[in-house]
This record gives sequence, C-alpha cells and structure tokens, in this order.
Amino acid sequence: MTFGLYNLLFAVALTFLLTVGLMFAVSGNDNPTPTQIRNRIIMRRKWKKIKKALTPDEVIFPMLLGLLVLGLVGYLAVQLSLGGVK
Repeated sequence: MTFGLYNLLFAVALTFLLTVGLMFAVSGNDNPTPTQIRNRIIMRRKWKKIKKALTPDEVIFPMLLGLLVLGLVGYLAVQLSLGGVK
C-alpha cells in the first residue's frame, strides 16, 4: 500500500481544517472562567517566547531552510528507492 504525496497533503490539510473548525466551535464562550483566564495568560507568555525564539535572524532561518531541504532530499531518496517518483 503506497501513501503518495497527494494523499499525505490531503491528510495534513484535512487534519488542519478539522482542528481549526473545532477551535472555532468551542471558542464561543464570551465569559471565561478564572482558570481559563489564567491559562490564556500563561499560553500567551509561552507563545511570545516561541515567537521571539523563531524570529528570522542570521542563525535560525538558514537552519530551518537547511532542515527543509534535507527533509525534501530524504523524501525524494526514499521515493526513488521505492520507485514512487519517476
């Protein structure tokens, strides 16, 4: 059974759409509880740290680009060895 690139992209897109849809479906509360308020503050702080760590500077951007290229080369190597890409 082969799981082609289009099937993989479809599965990722479907998962993304389901996740976003569920997020909007459960976010209808206009009056959050104190626990939710506290959790949101904590998550905002963590998200700010992640954004700050991933800002494109002279170190992180080439590393992420290199990882992307290595992943693509690895994917193509596996597909060529299995006969998936012709």
